[in-house]
Amino acid sequence: MIRRLSEIIVSWQIEKKVLTDEQRALYNYAYEVMINQTINLLIAILIAILLNAPVIVFLFLVSYLPLRAYCGGHHSKTNGGCTVVSSFLIVLVCLVERTITGELAVLLPPMCLVISGALIFRYAPAPDKNKPLDELETIHYRLRSRVVWLLEAVIGMGFWYFGLRASIVIGISHVILSLMLVYGVFKNRTDCVHDVT
Repeated sequence: MIRRLSEIIVSWQIEKKVLTDEQRALYNYAYEVMINQTINLLIAILIAILLNAPVIVFLFLVSYLPLRAYCGGHHSKTNGGCTVVSSFLIVLVCLVERTITGELAVLLPPMCLVISGALIFRYAPAPDKNKPLDELETIHYRLRSRVVWLLEAVIGMGFWYFGLRASIVIGISHVILSLMLVYGVFKNRTDCVHDVT
């Protein structure tokens, strides 16, 4: 449905001479990504309203998305699958943040940041068959993922130092991201083995 909508928009813009036909496939892809991201953002806002958790959802998005852009990892096969997984992760972070209390609330953020940092430094970036990376891109994305993780980890530890629960959200977000990264790395290796045989 999203692909069809993007094709309709691009065809209309080509017909109106806003776009040229030479790069139709690129425009279709760009609109498909934009529409999918808009839907995911609207669903995130809806979840934030329904769970009365706007700060948690906001913190999840600002700590997860920039890092995800450079780390890569598992990608759903369809836009619908991506939306379902994204929605599930947002709800999961909201519910976990609300249940973490006491000593666990103190210990969890630094543990999460150490685990996620180790996995990100070891495995990022994880290319995907839809987004292969050449050697220069791999170096660039590796550096960016480490810098973004480090900046967010410093911010998270600052929140932790002052006893703010935002550190829990950042820690959980980083662990989820690093697990998606590792899953994507091993899935890609398995796919490569199957493609060779």
